[in-house]
Amino acid sequence: MPDDSAASFEEGKTLFDNRHYDDAIDKFRQALRQNPAVSDAHYYLGRSLLEKKQQNEAVGEFCEAIRKNPSDGNSRYWLAGILLEKENIPDATALLYEAMRLEPGLLHHFTPRIAGLLRQQGAFAKTEEFLKNGIALLAAAPASGAAGADVMLSRAHLHAILGQLYFSKGLLNGAMLQFQEAVRISPKESSFHTKLADIFFITNNGEDAVMEYRAALVQDPDNAEVHKKLGDALVKTRQFIDAFNEYREAVRIEPENEYYRKVYSQFRTLFIDSGHDGTREPVVQKHSVHPVGTTSIADETFQGLIRGGENEFVEFKSSALWSKSLSKGEITASDSKEVHKFGRDTSKVIIAKTLAGFLNTDGGNLVIGIKENKDGAPNEVIGIDSEYPKLKDPCPDGYRRMLIDEIIRKYLPSEIFHHLNNYIRIHFMKMEDRTLCWLEIRKADEGVFLKIQDEEYFFIRIDAETRQIADKALVDYCRKRFR
Repeated sequence: MPDDSAASFEEGKTLFDNRHYDDAIDKFRQALRQNPAVSDAHYYLGRSLLEKKQQNEAVGEFCEAIRKNPSDGNSRYWLAGILLEKENIPDATALLYEAMRLEPGLLHHFTPRIAGLLRQQGAFAKTEEFLKNGIALLAAAPASGAAGADVMLSRAHLHAILGQLYFSKGLLNGAMLQFQEAVRISPKESSFHTKLADIFFITNNGEDAVMEYRAALVQDPDNAEVHKKLGDALVKTRQFIDAFNEYREAVRIEPENEYYRKVYSQFRTLFIDSGHDGTREPVVQKHSVHPVGTTSIADETFQGLIRGGENEFVEFKSSALWSKSLSKGEITASDSKEVHKFGRDTSKVIIAKTLAGFLNTDGGNLVIGIKENKDGAPNEVIGIDSEYPKLKDPCPDGYRRMLIDEIIRKYLPSEIFHHLNNYIRIHFMKMEDRTLCWLEIRKADEGVFLKIQDEEYFFIRIDAETRQIADKALVDYCRKRFR
C-alpha cells in the first residue's frame, strides 16, 4: 500500500472508530482512489455506509471487498445480514456457510443480529436446518490455539440460538439440550447458564435452576436480574433465607428497581421484622411473590404460546372430560363418529391422539382449558376448574393423576408411562383467574402407537392438525423418522 493510501486508510479507521462516518467515507474513498487494491478499505467503507443507512451502496462495497480478497469472511457476515433484512434467505445462508468455513471464529460477534433476523424472516424448519448445519461446520473446524477459542465460542452461540428457537416454540426439552451443550462448550458465558436455568425453573427443576443461576453469577456477579431469578429459584426449593439474601443483593445493585424493592421488602418483613427462623415455609408463599403487574418466567413463556395460537407445535383443547357424563341417548344422537365408537371415553381418546401426534413428530405443547374460536374471534380461556367435580380428587393433583392413569397409562405404550418425565411434563398455569393445564411433549425416540379397544393407531402432526396414517405411508414415515 503506497504511503498516501495507507495514511488515508488509517485516518478513515480513526474517524470510523470515533463514529464520524461521513468523514470516514470520504477518507476510505480517497484511499481507494490512491490504491484501488486495498480490499480492507472496501470493507470499512461498507461498514460506514451501513451506519448511514445506505444499504445498497454498502452491498456493493462488501462485494468488492470479497472480489479482491476471496478469503474475506468478515465481509460475508455483514453482507449476509443485509440480505437477511431484505428477506433473501437463500443467498444469505449460502454466504453465512462460506463465512463460517473461512473465518469460523468471527461468527459469535454476529449471532445476536443473525439470530433475530433468522427468527423473524425464516421458517422454523429452514432455520433449524441452517443452525444444525452451522454447528456441524464449526465442529469440524480446528479448535486449537487462540483462534480455536473463538471457534468454540461461535459453536456454543449456534447451540444457544437453536435452543432459543426451540424455546420460542415451547419445545423446552429440545431447548434444554441445546443450552446444556452451549454451557459445556463455553462454561464462562453467563447468558448460557442463565437461559438454561430459566428452562430448569419453568420445568420445576428447582435445584438445577439454582445451580445454573449461581454459575451465571460466578461470571457476572453484578447482574441484578440473575440475583432476582436465583432468589425465585431458592423460594421454589424452600431456601428462604438464601432467597432473601439474593433479593437484597438485587436491590443493592439496582436500588431504583421498584419490583426488586417490593420483593425484598416482603422478605425483610417476613424474616427480620417478624423474627422468622427461615426453617418453615413463609405464609407469603401461599400467594405469588410477584407483585401485581409482573409475571414470572414460566408465565411469560406460557402466555407467549397462548398468544401465538395453534400451530404445528401448539394445540388447544377446551376439556379432557367433556364426554364423561354423556348419556346413552346423547351418544346415540351424536353426529360424531368418534362419540359413537368411543362413547364416554371420547374426550380422553382425543387427548391421547394429540399426545401421540406430538410424540411422533417434533414434540410440542397441548393446553387444556382454551376454547378455540374458528370464526376469527379471540380464543376463549375457560379453564379446567369446572372439570374438578368430575374427578375422584377434585384438585390439580387429581387432574394430573387422571391424565397419567386414565389417558397416558391406558392408551400410550408402557415406555412412555415408565419414563414419563423424559417425554411429557404437566404444568398448571393461571390465566384470567382460571387454571389451565399445559402439557409439554418431547419427540419420542421410537414410533408411538395408541392402543384403543384392542386396535392400534398411529398419529402425526401436519400443520396444526393431528392426523392418522397407516399402511405404506406409515412404513415410509417410520423408516425416515425413526432410524
